[in-house]
Amino acid sequence: MRTARTAAAAGVLGLLLGTASPARPRGQGEALVGFLAQDRIVSLAVAADPFLSSFAPAPAALASFAALVDPVHIRMFLRASRPDDLKLAAKICRSVEAAASAAFSAEFVGVSDDLSEPKALVSESGVTGTPEVIIYWLGTEVARLRPQPGSAVEEELAAVIHQARTQVAQEMLQDNEFFRNVFHSDLPLDCTRCHLKPGPGEDRLVID
Repeated sequence: MRTARTAAAAGVLGLLLGTASPARPRGQGEALVGFLAQDRIVSLAVAADPFLSSFAPAPAALASFAALVDPVHIRMFLRASRPDDLKLAAKICRSVEAAASAAFSAEFVGVSDDLSEPKALVSESGVTGTPEVIIYWLGTEVARLRPQPGSAVEEELAAVIHQARTQVAQEMLQDNEFFRNVFHSDLPLDCTRCHLKPGPGEDRLVID
C-alpha cells in the first residue's frame, strides 16, 4: 500500500491532467459478467427489491461525495446473480448519480459465481470475493471496502474515502509539492507549517 501512496505523490501532476478511471474493455453489452451499466444494475436490483426504487442516499454521505475536488473513482465487483450484491451496487449507483460531481465516478464489474470470469479483471484487481469496492484517489488505489448485506453502504463508502485520503495526506505531510496540487482543506491535518506566512527570521511556505 505504501508503494501505491508514494506513486500517488510522485505522479500527482500528471494524474490531475489525465483520467482517474482505469481503462475498461468494450463490447460487454448487457451481459451479467463484465462491465455493467448503472441503469442495468438499478433495474435488476429494483426487480429483486421494489423498495430500492425509492432509495435516497444519506444526506451526510451525499454531501461528502459532492464536496470531492480531486478525482475519486470506485470500481465495484459484484455477482449479479445475488440480490444482496445488486442492492448494494444500486445504492452506490444512486449515490454517484445524486452527488453529480465530476470528481466522483464509479464502474461496476459483474463476475461469475466462481470468480473465474472476467479472468483478467479479477486477477489484476486481486478480487477474492464479492461484493468488493476498490477506491482510487488520483488514479491510485488507496482503500477497499467489503460491504455487508443491508448496510448503509453509501455512508461506509464516504467514511472509507475520507479516512483513506486523510491517511495518505498524513504520510505526505512533509511533501510540499503534494499539497500544492491536492485539495486537502477538508481533512483533519495540521497544516500550520505550510500555511502560515513568514514571520521575522522565518522561512515558511504558503500554499494557497
